[in-house]
Amino acid sequence: MFLWRTGRDPRWAEFDRLRNEMGTLFNLMGSERRTWPHPLWSETRLFPMLNVTEMPDSFVVTAEIPGITTDDLEINIEADTLTLKGERKPEPVEKEASYHRKERSTGAFQRSITLPAKVDSEKVSASYKNGVLTITLYKEKAAAARQITIKAE
Repeated sequence: MFLWRTGRDPRWAEFDRLRNEMGTLFNLMGSERRTWPHPLWSETRLFPMLNVTEMPDSFVVTAEIPGITTDDLEINIEADTLTLKGERKPEPVEKEASYHRKERSTGAFQRSITLPAKVDSEKVSASYKNGVLTITLYKEKAAAARQITIKAE
């Protein structure tokens, strides 16, 4: 890549930063492995993956949690925050066996999300089928949207 002769002119500082960032990116894509200095490339993964759908009177949250029993899951709701806790236990492996690839994570997890409105904690239902957890949370009456009719005089 062509190097600019920038000297001490502050107008070139952004170009220098861009050149350094691009150099780091190209080094990552090449055979030379370096650690990326920003959290964008970290190994952090959100688990479980969630979809949140809003209906007129409720929110439906679906979470992909395969390989976990309902005994290993805990769902808490407080005001407008939903928290999922659980543990994915490792599968037993024979002593003679060795891994060629191990990508499935195990251990405890916790994920909290803030919903766009308060929900009625007494009206929450959950079901678990084929590794997908579905939680239906009904909005508080005060939070439910309603159409206002205008009377003409």
